[in-house]
Amino acid sequence: WNESREELASGVGEAPEGKEQGERETEREREREREVKRMHRSCGRLSGVSSSAGVCAAAARRGLPASRRRGGLAQQQHNASVPAPRRVRPRASTEGSSSVLDNLDNLALVKKVALSGKVFQQISAREMFEALIAINQIKSKKPENLSKVLAGNEAGEGGSYWKLVYTVGKKNLNEATSKGTGSVGGNGGNFFPVTAVQNWNEETNRIQNGIFILGVFSLIFSGDFELVDKSAILYFDFDRLDISLGPLSFGFDLPANEERVGKKRPFFIWLHADEDIAIGRGRGGGIAVWKKVDKSYREDEGVYV
Repeated sequence: WNESREELASGVGEAPEGKEQGERETEREREREREVKRMHRSCGRLSGVSSSAGVCAAAARRGLPASRRRGGLAQQQHNASVPAPRRVRPRASTEGSSSVLDNLDNLALVKKVALSGKVFQQISAREMFEALIAINQIKSKKPENLSKVLAGNEAGEGGSYWKLVYTVGKKNLNEATSKGTGSVGGNGGNFFPVTAVQNWNEETNRIQNGIFILGVFSLIFSGDFELVDKSAILYFDFDRLDISLGPLSFGFDLPANEERVGKKRPFFIWLHADEDIAIGRGRGGGIAVWKKVDKSYREDEGVYV
């Protein structure tokens, strides 16, 4: 490298006397080109890509004028030594979901998203949040026939089964209610990441609340519930826990909590319930959406089978 630099300096500074100015410039230009070629051959022997790129770039800057560097040998060698930049995938847009949801009212939007597949749900998360905030603020008529809708046993399957789909925490719900949805960043709420299904049976007044993973593990709380139709409030408490892992299963009774009686029990206030979805606000202050699931779904997912 040092020898090359000396040769370059020599070639530039020691043109023979007596030549005309044009000839001297031509000789210097040729010498520059020869020097660039020598330095680029050195690039190929360097082990590090970044070092090679740096030497080649320096050669291009020192050896050729700007007009020759573009598209010339130096640039070709430089491009070959530097890996192509990684293409960055654009973030998912909500444009596709918006076009589908634009003409729907808030309740219809929530139902559409809740009953859709995971991909559509993820790109519609923000719309879901804003629609739920609006529903929560409206003092609408209490859902009718709650006992039949939520816990009916017409099919003889031990009541009705509801999969938890989406939740909004207390903090975001209160912030959006008091200051507007624009005060809450991100999606505002979350689609529940695991399979969680609740079962209410009006004949026994029993509730089951289970988590199910890959059809091989389940954790199920169960207890009594009380539904107050007039206020659309469902009180409940758990008195048993059952756990299954593959062929193994066991369970035990939970100790009674004397403080959790009457209106001190956990509860849901139902904002809406029909044959497809249910929307409720919990004692913890958040809001949630469930969708009704049938026997075929439960068999496929290993839920209460």
